[in-house]
Amino acid sequence: MTLGRLLRAASRGTVKAALYLAGLVAAVLLTIVVVFAVQARVRLPDLQPWHRIALAEEFRADRPGAPKTFAEYLALEERLFAELRRRVFDDPKVADRAPTGRYNPAAVPGRLALGTRYNRSYELVHSQPRGAVLLMHGLTDSPYSVRALAEIFHARGYYVLALRMPGHGTVPAGLLDTEWTDWYAAVELAARHAAARAPGKPFYAGGYSTGAPLAALLAVRGLEDPTLPRPTRLFLVSAAIGVSEFAALANIASALSFLPGFEKAKWLDVLPEYDPYKYNSFTVNAGNQVFQLTRALHRELAAAAAKETLDRMPRVTAFQSVVDSTVNAAEVIRGFMLRLPGPGNELVAFDVNGSDSWAGLVAPGPREAYAQLRDARALPFRLLTVANRAPDSSEVAISTREAGSTEWRSEPLGLAWPPSVFSVGHVALPFTLDDPVYGLTPAPAGALTWTIGDLAARGESGALAVPLGMFARLRSNPFFAVIRARVEAALDADERR
Repeated sequence: MTLGRLLRAASRGTVKAALYLAGLVAAVLLTIVVVFAVQARVRLPDLQPWHRIALAEEFRADRPGAPKTFAEYLALEERLFAELRRRVFDDPKVADRAPTGRYNPAAVPGRLALGTRYNRSYELVHSQPRGAVLLMHGLTDSPYSVRALAEIFHARGYYVLALRMPGHGTVPAGLLDTEWTDWYAAVELAARHAAARAPGKPFYAGGYSTGAPLAALLAVRGLEDPTLPRPTRLFLVSAAIGVSEFAALANIASALSFLPGFEKAKWLDVLPEYDPYKYNSFTVNAGNQVFQLTRALHRELAAAAAKETLDRMPRVTAFQSVVDSTVNAAEVIRGFMLRLPGPGNELVAFDVNGSDSWAGLVAPGPREAYAQLRDARALPFRLLTVANRAPDSSEVAISTREAGSTEWRSEPLGLAWPPSVFSVGHVALPFTLDDPVYGLTPAPAGALTWTIGDLAARGESGALAVPLGMFARLRSNPFFAVIRARVEAALDADERR
């Protein structure tokens, strides 16, 4: 056989192998799509109106006539909530009848959801502010989740804007088709508005969960865009910097959702909506959008590093639970904090309850993660850990290791683990123990008392329409005083500069 024939035969073999591999991949993806669609149809309960209704007045960045200023955004938001009231709460064919329903206008959760300001963007103002702060909430959340942070800044004399991101605060269906670029476009409008309220003074940006990469992206883009206000510092809580690629795979798996009978494939969870400030149901698209957002952030961080502009990034104060079932906690260090040059950055890590009473029950993963953190080489940022003072004590101490050092110094906090609490976590960090909705020891709230954080449900699995774990998960932070102290210490340091 001549060389030419050998090459042609090899080429045909390569093409056949490539076609076979492509067919195999297509078959695997098709199987995933079909299995996902079928299991969603069988596993998930019936969709309710708030899982289907598309609100016409929601913000879309690419829509003709979209708001160009934050004042226009707020006007659109007013129309959005008027539409929500008209199409959901005031329509007896649509409104929830459950006494615990968020979409029941007579129920306490419904009255909180629609009648308070915390599902909408809101401002805390001063006539002569010391500076301005923009805060962003997390996925499926509302501005309520940054309420405690907002009050810290406002008490220090700062103007605060807590932004409602598109798709949030209304109905879970709002996250069926929103895109992360809509969220970011709203962030830019809000950032310009907030900074203009205190011209020439410090401007801070902060975010909880999904709000954290949005704040970071604002800062990175501000390195190149002189029209964007540049934050003096970022405050990040439970930052969604690293998200599983399953989110993108699930989006592919929902491909049959357009077929009649398979619309549940757009959802990962369909649950009763009893929380006034957070959706319990979760769309496939929502997870995918956070994944796409984090990828965009990492691309732009890499580009800034290549241009050698990262040295102009604002300083960062970050708070993270060592064990976090929502995001990849290690990626906060590996994918973000380690990329930031220069002094002035710090990470506060909250450990699990390491007292002897839990020693045999705590999973090895969190203990190993904490040990790796404590024993890590010298880091370019200040590291603080909140952990048990001693194995035989429920009291906690804060240990500090300065940037570039491996030496620790420790001091007691005068705080202790509450009984039966073995860890903090993703959803707990931004809330105080006495939060009237999510607190473990909630403060009285009068006629609109609705406490979720102190529920201690007991019973047989399957007896409730929600997983028992939803009530077992801690919703408030026994050590929120640490967050308050570190935020104030950062403000003090910045004001001395």
